Amino acid sequence: MSPRPSSTKTPATFRGDTSYVSSQFGRDVEELPGYEQADHLKGQGKDKFARGEVNEAITCWLQALDSIPPSSGTRGLIGILQGSKHAEAEEKEDGRVLKMRVALLLNLALAHMRLKKFRQAVGFCDEALFDEPGNVKALYRKADALGELCDWHEAEEAAVKLQASGEEGTKLATQKREEWKRRRRQADDKQKKMWSAALDKEKAVPEQLPEAKQATQKAEIEEAWCTPKIQMMSPFDLRTKKIDWEEGEDFDDKIWKESLGRREATFYQKRALPLSLLAGVALADLDLPKQSELVVHCILDGNMAPFAEPHDWSVILKRCPEVRNVMVVYIDIGAFRPDKDGQPPQPYGTLLRPTEEGRIGDRVARAARFMGTYKEFKSHCQHLPGLVRAHIAMWADVPLYGFSEDDFATRLQALSLLSAEGTTSVVTLGGEVQEPGSLPIALRVDEQARLSMGILAVGIGFRKLAAWHWNRFVVPLDRGSQGIVAGHALVGVLAPSSKKTSFVPQTVKEVLKRPFKLPKLENPKQQQEKMAEMRDRQWQAFCQHLHSQGRKLAGPEDSDQEKKMQTMEWYKFIGGGDIAVH
Repeated sequence: MSPRPSSTKTPATFRGDTSYVSSQFGRDVEELPGYEQADHLKGQGKDKFARGEVNEAITCWLQALDSIPPSSGTRGLIGILQGSKHAEAEEKEDGRVLKMRVALLLNLALAHMRLKKFRQAVGFCDEALFDEPGNVKALYRKADALGELCDWHEAEEAAVKLQASGEEGTKLATQKREEWKRRRRQADDKQKKMWSAALDKEKAVPEQLPEAKQATQKAEIEEAWCTPKIQMMSPFDLRTKKIDWEEGEDFDDKIWKESLGRREATFYQKRALPLSLLAGVALADLDLPKQSELVVHCILDGNMAPFAEPHDWSVILKRCPEVRNVMVVYIDIGAFRPDKDGQPPQPYGTLLRPTEEGRIGDRVARAARFMGTYKEFKSHCQHLPGLVRAHIAMWADVPLYGFSEDDFATRLQALSLLSAEGTTSVVTLGGEVQEPGSLPIALRVDEQARLSMGILAVGIGFRKLAAWHWNRFVVPLDRGSQGIVAGHALVGVLAPSSKKTSFVPQTVKEVLKRPFKLPKLENPKQQQEKMAEMRDRQWQAFCQHLHSQGRKLAGPEDSDQEKKMQTMEWYKFIGGGDIAVH
């Protein structure tokens, strides 16, 4: 089932901020309760659809979905505080909500079919059928969309269910089957004429197989790439004999869901990334090295890494008793601000000595840091076989398309090198998650994360070893439009394809042009200006960090040891991905 496209604004019912809704739909909307507001937006979407404004209609209907109040069974504490209604009244209200939701989903399915986005249309039909399994319109539109995709097996399955729904469904299923027969006959006639013309020209062309015919028909449909279904991560998904989870902490919803934005942020910053790595290992059932050192390459963009504390990598030692030691290499491939002579900052291109990050008995977790491209790291460390090749790579919230042409090329270069070695990657991406105590929100993948997923799946053909999941081990960063903006909100596990793949930026862009509207990347000068602003903010944060410890910046009168120590602290503060600036 396909997630719905994300909307960029928050309906008034979630935050009390009605300025956007008022400006778009008139001041009368902000006074309406949730259900009435949804009905109003539904009507506006219907009017826009009738005028041919399909995308605008979709926006209205998605906002209407977000405006629908939850059913009485999901209100929990809010319902208790507001006072419970009689069962009969609640049942009546829930019926109205369900009917409205199904109607909106069916409208969205129809709109996406109008745009020839048939796979998304199937997803909305599936959602409607989840609420009303026998809904004739949903069954009919699903069968229709699958027929347009030439997915004849699934289309027939949908037709069988449509036929079983009653007399009307039987009639509609018969009509669809007749239509499909005509289309397939026409496709066969077209193939015969094509081969006849080819044979007349004495071209030795072998007869096309039925599977190839079906593929040809599918190719005629220019359909946008569909964001993969994102599953909710549960403790059941993570339990495996390979990992001894600390269930009292790792699987406690009071910690990882109900305390987001309330508990000290450093708790999450230290634990979330190592636990996310283990979650990826569990989801894909990966094997970790036994009685030897686990080498992890943590690839990040230090300009926007969503963590501000050293990570507790002893988490892995505690939960994976068969792993002897852990070596994590932070590789900051983000763009840098050159100095006044146009040179990269120090210690660019230098591997900093590994430091101990955690210990259990004689088992040790260490971390080293490198600022530069992944290729530069490989070249610099070619004589260190214990570091240069990873058992697993961890992409920590790196937007793969980046913000400049150089960013995109650098990321593809890293993916190319990992692909050449067959290294599996655990990928985390940022997103907006549920805020504790607030009304439920529809979790949606933002455009930056969707583009990163598309680059991996479509652009370079990496294969999923496990479904994408909404991660439970997140870092709360800020308030979002509906919930909490969190680091590591999404986690996926991918491996290089066995097929030959191009990692040339222009080639990958050409592949992506059909399913994506690619954002315009900034030129290097604009990027450097933004980088300069970001580094200035980071420098101010670093100065405040020293001040909070009762220390001052090292000056000419200070010892070389103090200067060197502060230089190392500064690099660890940014180069190891150790800050998130707001």
